[in-house]
Amino acid sequence: MTLKKKTRVKKVKLKHNPQTAAQDFQKKYPDIEVCAIYGIDEFTEYLIHHLWEQPDIVFACTDINPNRLSYINRKMGQRSFSMYRWHIYSHQGFIEEPHSEVIVVAKDLILDVKNLPNPYNAELVVLEDL
Repeated sequence: MTLKKKTRVKKVKLKHNPQTAAQDFQKKYPDIEVCAIYGIDEFTEYLIHHLWEQPDIVFACTDINPNRLSYINRKMGQRSFSMYRWHIYSHQGFIEEPHSEVIVVAKDLILDVKNLPNPYNAELVVLEDL
């Protein structure tokens, strides 16, 4: 009788894509009522479209780039009930006076956002790093 050597299985964490990141966000924060988003990128845009299917979620969105903000505003403003659920804000004061306990931040803006004052200790989430 020969003994088999036990081999360890090493789990490999795969990189997120927008779809898996949105699903993981929804699992981690199932009771979110206001989805606050600082910065529009591929991941945050997919999250908006993914969570739009839940009619009880309100969106508060901002970006330091006005072109990206106006693009997503035009896109979401055409949807039904957007006047009740879709709100855009200036990026100034968005972290200091948060609209939610959890703020989703675009990956390219996280370093800038971490340097801003966060007196209410809102949780900053980068979807790629979930």
